[in-house]
Amino acid sequence: MPPDPGSYEERYRLTSGVVLRLASGLLLVALGLVWQPPVISAASVILAIPVIFSALTIAFVMPAVITIARRMTAFRADYGGITLGVMPTSLAALHRPAIFIPWAEVEKIILYRAGSRRWRGNPTVQGISVHRRDGIASSVTGAASRAAYTISGWKLNHERLAAVTAAVAPSIPVIDAGSAGRAGEPIQ
Repeated sequence: MPPDPGSYEERYRLTSGVVLRLASGLLLVALGLVWQPPVISAASVILAIPVIFSALTIAFVMPAVITIARRMTAFRADYGGITLGVMPTSLAALHRPAIFIPWAEVEKIILYRAGSRRWRGNPTVQGISVHRRDGIASSVTGAASRAAYTISGWKLNHERLAAVTAAVAPSIPVIDAGSAGRAGEPIQ
């Protein structure tokens, strides 16, 4: 079934960075629990430090794992506007709501890439910035004139975003700010 031309949604998912951090933390904790020195020595004290750090690493990764398990929305563009999910960095932040920006408030969308096309082919989009129109009262209390997010825990399909934007809000440009030789040109 082809995707809806007026809707595009991405959810948080397991990425290689989260998996690597979680696996290394679990491995160090398991090593610290299994290895029993006969007496307290300098080696046991030295091993306690990585175990403590790995336990902290697991504690810091847990909000991301919970977000992925709950299948929270990371990004959505539809007929109403753009929804930007917030990747929690602590357990208390799991209750932060996503930010919704109606199309009437959007002036332009800028995508930022990880590197140059000349060196890496087609680098992935690492950031998105939604610029709001001047003079429009923001629907989000205390929100700035633009919402900029680093893409972490999900991947943005810029062709799909450009297609949805062209279908539901054709006057709003989607600008690829990170492409070598074409910076600032709309990708629609």
